[in-house]
Amino acid sequence: MSADVLAETLHLATELRRLLPMLQQGMDEIPEQFGSALRRFQEACESSQLFQPAGAMAGSLVALLEHTGGRIGDPDILRQVDSISRSLLDELEMNHDDSLREFRVPLVTPIVPTEPRANKRIALFIDSMPQQLLLEESLTQSGFTPVVIASPEDLLHIDDDEVPAAIVADLNLCCLSPQCGDIFTTLRQRLDPPPHLFCLADSTDIPARLEAVRLGATRFISKPVDIGRLISVLKGVTAQTRTQPFRVALIDDHELTRSLYEEALTEAGLETLAIGNPLQAPQLIGEFKPDVVISDIYMPGCNGLELLALLRQDDDLADTAIILLSSENDTERRLEALDLGADDFLNKPVDLDILEATVVARAKRARMLKRSRSEYRRLRERLGELERQQSGTHARGGPENGFQLEELFPEDISVEDFLPRPLSRKHAQN
Repeated sequence: MSADVLAETLHLATELRRLLPMLQQGMDEIPEQFGSALRRFQEACESSQLFQPAGAMAGSLVALLEHTGGRIGDPDILRQVDSISRSLLDELEMNHDDSLREFRVPLVTPIVPTEPRANKRIALFIDSMPQQLLLEESLTQSGFTPVVIASPEDLLHIDDDEVPAAIVADLNLCCLSPQCGDIFTTLRQRLDPPPHLFCLADSTDIPARLEAVRLGATRFISKPVDIGRLISVLKGVTAQTRTQPFRVALIDDHELTRSLYEEALTEAGLETLAIGNPLQAPQLIGEFKPDVVISDIYMPGCNGLELLALLRQDDDLADTAIILLSSENDTERRLEALDLGADDFLNKPVDLDILEATVVARAKRARMLKRSRSEYRRLRERLGELERQQSGTHARGGPENGFQLEELFPEDISVEDFLPRPLSRKHAQN
């Protein structure tokens, strides 16, 4: 069922839930709006498996009303109408909330997740010929196989064994093609795994960047394009570089709760260190170097707020996310935690899916911040070396050897660190 049909069906279901009680109050004649709503609802339900039983009941009611001309004063007719309407109302009440959960329309276009691929093909849809040639040469030197396409429609007609792992496209060209969004949606639905999309445009063009989000772009690349970084990201999203799992330190003195959360996070693929004594936490955290720290508030010897303040004194943990857990919903306590440097505050008992999603989101951000800080530190060190070499060059009166961009950014970027990924959903099934 399409999003438009779903929205119409839910709207009509809500309208019918409001109108049906009117039948049960002994109306002699059905208002035209009711008959019209029933017919529209019946038609909308034909494409929805979930609503098919309700649609069939609505069809029966429509047929009965048409047979009587909308007049239901006869006791036998009234009993039949009342029986069908009650059944329809029960069906709508039962399915209304389920339908919202099952067919919830996403508010943002899904992004293709990172996963290992042997596929090295990269489709290029580039406006500038010099930029295209430079990308072709750089991708080839990095082990990829660039393939130039004349339009996104070309991707719909290629064989499955020729599907690219990623598409690098000029956003202005995408905007000139009205069907571009539908094409990328079709590719995500048809192909497994679908290709990543990288959109190129000026960084100050906010509407263009928003359009990239709506197209489901894995990354927005601002012009002029940093080709070295683009290639690093391409290697990351195709998992050609080995990534380390996110690391989480969990501090809770309650053994049962600690074990429950540890098991859930471990099942989600996170490397988890469980700590029962908060006084041992600073040393163990320093050795473990987690991306995220989770701590209960009320613990003997050292409460969670004290531990938070202590950890925030450590410069090495400046980019480490800290999440506090508490069974009380105290706004003042929450504000105090945020003021001390907490990144999030979750109320216990914590839904395990929410816990996993929160930890992964914070870990992605923490790892990205750590990488940016590391790159900045290497850049400053390299610039210092260049300044010293330049001083030596002037002193000797001769040129020094140049350096490569890869020396500044030697590590491949793993976009897994900050891309959405589907939840395990194991907890929801239990």
